[in-house]
Amino acid sequence: MKRKSANLQPEWDIIFPHLIARWRKLMRLPLGPEDRLQTREFQTLIRDFLAYKDSQDLSSIESLGAYLLYEWPLHYAEGLSLIKELPKVPTRVLELGAKGAAFSLAALQHGATEAFAIDTNELALAYGADLSGHLGHPISVRTADCKQLKSLPIEGKWDLIILPYSLFTFFDSTEAQFTYIQKLLRLLSFQGHLLIVESSATEVNRRFLALRDAIAASPIPIVAPCLWKGNCPALKHGSSPCFAQRPLENKPFMIKEIQRAAKINLSSLKMSYLILGSLHSHVKPLPETLYRIISPPVDTFKGERFFLCGVKGKKTLGTTLKEHPKQSRAFEYLKRGDVIAVENAVELDNDLQVTAQTSLQLYAPCDKPLP
Repeated sequence: MKRKSANLQPEWDIIFPHLIARWRKLMRLPLGPEDRLQTREFQTLIRDFLAYKDSQDLSSIESLGAYLLYEWPLHYAEGLSLIKELPKVPTRVLELGAKGAAFSLAALQHGATEAFAIDTNELALAYGADLSGHLGHPISVRTADCKQLKSLPIEGKWDLIILPYSLFTFFDSTEAQFTYIQKLLRLLSFQGHLLIVESSATEVNRRFLALRDAIAASPIPIVAPCLWKGNCPALKHGSSPCFAQRPLENKPFMIKEIQRAAKINLSSLKMSYLILGSLHSHVKPLPETLYRIISPPVDTFKGERFFLCGVKGKKTLGTTLKEHPKQSRAFEYLKRGDVIAVENAVELDNDLQVTAQTSLQLYAPCDKPLP
């Protein structure tokens, strides 16, 4: 199915008045300004947010309100970005451990025709479905234990199954997580995908990379972001995380103010994620010249470098050129997450040096599928 918009961005000026109205309703507060909180309201929100930030417990209305005004919009923006990487728009979408179903709304706005969200928190689901419905995208929701797949109120095959910050909540061990993933893959349509998203925090990221290694050693196709199919190089070094980073376009005023008050230094979206293909899908071998940029420009003893991870493993990339010829001009515009094709670079150990003879092409931008 053709995408409705390849460059879909959050419409914060439409979304946040809805979120603020639902926060006031949840907190049983009178009506106020549509686009902002009053001083006393904001103080209440920050108190509740700090408590939720430490506990991640959504059992109270206070924590749910904090989630709606901070985490929900960030997860929604992540969903809009990550779903762009799917080779095609999914028709049927299942979100497990959905909380407020932020990823379901993102899938519907990309062109999906059916979204089904399941969680144990009935109130979070209800508020998420209400918000999505008012934005013109109805979501079906059910309250159930997502770990018990055989008892879930679902039927048929799914083009996209999403685990949004939920898999590590469901299961502690890599073995249990991997077994659950295998079961979910059986629920996918022939060309379906499974999207797993977790935190970029160092401890969580390392557990995520260990799960990634278990998947890479199996027949399960990894569609994104990994081009390298061996053990993750980042796990060889204790201080070397590997996660995705995407711009947070037009950061909403509410997000800025919550981050300022809570002393959170986060200028972009950061997450650990995997897109897995159906067991029936066929993934063609990739050219050995392909690399994904896994860092912003980094100052090293060799000068400014990008860290790469590609079909041939982990490398660094740099140049001494002051001006680039046409065939390597893309170097001037590289960003984290891009997939590039590099030919005729000077290679010394694991370092690639771009020279006047090097061909460097942007193969796929960071939020687009591989051709």
